[in-house]
Amino acid sequence: MADRAKLFKSGGSQAVRLPREYRFEDQDEVMISRQGNRIILEGARRRWQKEFLVLAGSAKNFPYPDEPPAAEAGPDFE
Repeated sequence: MADRAKLFKSGGSQAVRLPREYRFEDQDEVMISRQGNRIILEGARRRWQKEFLVLAGSAKNFPYPDEPPAAEAGPDFE
């Protein structure tokens, strides 16, 4: 048996109030699709930002910094 959820208006859009057991945890967006009369909501996967994708692969030999110097020994508390 299917559960029910309330519909309401939010600005110029229609929204649905999801019951607690259907909440998307740690998500800001969902993917929405339609299959016949069904409307499907799926958690959106994180995407790389456009700026990062433009930079990806642009430097063949990325210059990594030198290793930091070893830490000096601290005081002996024994």
